[in-house]
Amino acid sequence: MKQLAAQPAAMDATCTLLDLLQQRKTRRFGRGMTLPGGPLQYTSQHDPLPLSREEERYLIYAAIGRSGRNLGDMQFVGRPGASAGQGHALMNFKSRTVPSPCSAQSTQLFYTNDDGVFFVADAAGPDHPWDLEVVQLQSSRLEIPREAPFMLPFNQWYTNRPGTTLFMPVTNIALLYLNLLLTMFSEDTGYFIVDTDNGNAACGLDAFRKSAGGHLHDNLASRKMFSLRELDAGICETAVQEQGIICEHLSLMQQALGLGGGIQSVGSGRHLLGMEPHIYPGLGFHFVVPPGKPLRANPVGIPQVWEGPTPPFMPSMKDAVTSLVASKFGPNGTYGKPSEQPWTNPKAAQQVPQHSERAIDATIAFADYVLGTYGRFPAHADACKSIVACQTHHLDEEFYATFYPDSTLPDAHREHMHMWHSH
Repeated sequence: MKQLAAQPAAMDATCTLLDLLQQRKTRRFGRGMTLPGGPLQYTSQHDPLPLSREEERYLIYAAIGRSGRNLGDMQFVGRPGASAGQGHALMNFKSRTVPSPCSAQSTQLFYTNDDGVFFVADAAGPDHPWDLEVVQLQSSRLEIPREAPFMLPFNQWYTNRPGTTLFMPVTNIALLYLNLLLTMFSEDTGYFIVDTDNGNAACGLDAFRKSAGGHLHDNLASRKMFSLRELDAGICETAVQEQGIICEHLSLMQQALGLGGGIQSVGSGRHLLGMEPHIYPGLGFHFVVPPGKPLRANPVGIPQVWEGPTPPFMPSMKDAVTSLVASKFGPNGTYGKPSEQPWTNPKAAQQVPQHSERAIDATIAFADYVLGTYGRFPAHADACKSIVACQTHHLDEEFYATFYPDSTLPDAHREHMHMWHSH
C-alpha cells in the first residue's frame, strides 16, 4: 500500500489499520485440506497444523477481550415532557474490544478445535485482560454434518476440518430485550405494544394505556405503537449485529498474524445450538418446548455454564426483570460501586435516575403476557441465536502459488511459519 504523506518512511505498513483493511481477504485453503473438484482442484501436501494456544489467545482477545472501562458518556437525565435521556439503558461499565448495544455484552464466544468444544466465559479481571476463563464443554471436535441445512454446500469442503479453529459467537437476545423494555416502557418514552397474532391484545399492558390513565401511548397518532412481531424482529436484529463485529475483529487479527480463514454462515443456527441432539449435539443448549402449542422450541442457555434470564433458569419473568434491575441499581450493581465507574466524580452515579416503578411493572406485565400466551420468551425470536462464525487455520502457501499471482499472499502470511513455528 502506498504510504500517506504524513507517515514516516520507515513505518511498517503491515502494522497499520489501513493496510490490514486493504489486504483483508477470506483465504479458505489450509494445510491438510483437499478442494475436491473444479478448476481449483488441489490436495495439500502438508499435514494439518492446529493453532497454538498463543495464536488462539490473540484471536479470542480480538473477539471479546477486556479493554478497561467504557466511558459512560450518556445523557442520564432527560428533559421534562420530552423523550430524551435514558442513559441508564447502559448495563455495565466494562469495555470489550467490540461494541455492544447498551453495553449488554450479551454475545459470548464458543469455539471448537481438535481438542474439543470450548466456551469463553470471561476475562479474569481488568488487571489481566488476557487471562481468559475458558470452559471445556466437549472433549472432541464438534462434528457438524456436512450437508444442508447444518452446513451450507459451498462451505462443506473446508469448514471445521482437522487443524482448524471454528469460532462461533452466540447472542443472548432475551437479556438485551428485557433491558430495552425498561427504557421503552418509561414515562419519558412510553411505547405501547399490540399482539397482531392475538386479536390486537395489549400484551398485558391494558392497565398502562394513556387512554385508561396510564403512561403508554396507545394512540396511533403518537407513532409509539409497535406490533409484537415488529418489536421481536427489531430487537433481534439489533442484538445479533454484535456477532458480525466479533467475526470481523477475528478476521482482522487473522490478517495481522498471517493466518487463513474467513467469516461464514453457520447454516442452521438452531441445530448448532443443539436443537436435535440425536443428529449432532451442537453446543448443548437447553431448549424450552412451549406446552400444547405449535411453536418453535426456544434455546435459552446452557445449564450451569451460560444461563439466560428466562425459566427454567429463573423462577418467573418477574424474577428475571427484578434481577436485571438489581444488577444495575442494587448495592453491588453497575451504578452502586463507584470504584468500577469511569468518572472522576465518585458521586456521579448517584445522579443517575433509576428505572421507575411503572416502567418495571409494565415490563413484568409484558414479559408475563408473552410467556403465558406463547410458552416462551421472546414470542417470535429465539432467546439465544447463532448467525455467523469465523474459521481460522494455517494456510497452504503452495495452493496459492499454484493458482494465484505472487501478490495474493502478504508478507505476514508468507512469513508466518518462520515467525511462529520455526522453534
